[in-house]
Amino acid sequence: MAEQARQRGTEAEAKPTVVIKKYANRRLYNTEASSYVTLEDLAGMVREGRDFVVYDAKTGDDITRGVLTQIIVEEEAKGRSLLPTSFLRQLIGFYGDSLQSLVPRYLEYAMGSFARQQEQMRVSVEQAMGGFNPWPGWRR
Repeated sequence: MAEQARQRGTEAEAKPTVVIKKYANRRLYNTEASSYVTLEDLAGMVREGRDFVVYDAKTGDDITRGVLTQIIVEEEAKGRSLLPTSFLRQLIGFYGDSLQSLVPRYLEYAMGSFARQQEQMRVSVEQAMGGFNPWPGWRR
């Protein structure tokens, strides 16, 4: 199973970045698949490790960050609360603060570290259980 996870990561890395265009009617168009997609589809791509970039179809501006933020807002609205209120308040408090420029790098480092530890824990549990994963939904 750990090998499968590594293969998925390698396959995702080998594939080119998908270009998504967002039109004025708020529809998202996947240029690779030549089809319209939803935010839920994009969330699935993130979970699969597939990289994409979103451009405003009219201006050509990169709006990936805004779309990713919108995905988070929708996930939170569905009751899949991942971000504690206190964290959100602290994050908002950093906007305009002198440390604002340090926060993105710190959060990226912290999340990367968390993901690596999660994967190590999953592999350790599988090894201890003789290759059996007692939590099949537990994936990176």
